[in-house]
Amino acid sequence: MRRDIKERLLADKRAAADQVDAVHKKRTEGTLTAELLREHLFRYVLAKFGLEAAEAPSRSLEDLAEESLAKALRTDPDQVTEAERPATCDGARSVDMKQALLIMALQREFGVALDGLRAGLADTTDELADLMFAAFPASDDGAGK
Repeated sequence: MRRDIKERLLADKRAAADQVDAVHKKRTEGTLTAELLREHLFRYVLAKFGLEAAEAPSRSLEDLAEESLAKALRTDPDQVTEAERPATCDGARSVDMKQALLIMALQREFGVALDGLRAGLADTTDELADLMFAAFPASDDGAGK
């Protein structure tokens, strides 16, 4: 059981890295479009959250984070929402923390600086991808890795 978890975590890490590499390659080649970035970012988020495409309820960051937490806790996503009581003094929920950590990771891994407030207000992976696409330097050779 423990080995299965470790293997799954490593596979998810590789899957996320593959999406990052694909984006960097397309940026270097000058072939990255907003639509391609949306698809790569969606797959990246699925990998970061330990989800398969069939498990994705939508492209909503909150729904994906809830599904990920439910999978990790082996419970229903509705129970995650109902049971979630802010445990921190600032009232942040686990779902919110998961989204914030995701934004920090994608900035680091994709080499893009985002406005934290705007990124935090993004509802979907597509909105987040559009913010990223706009933040990539136009003359960048994609080597921001």
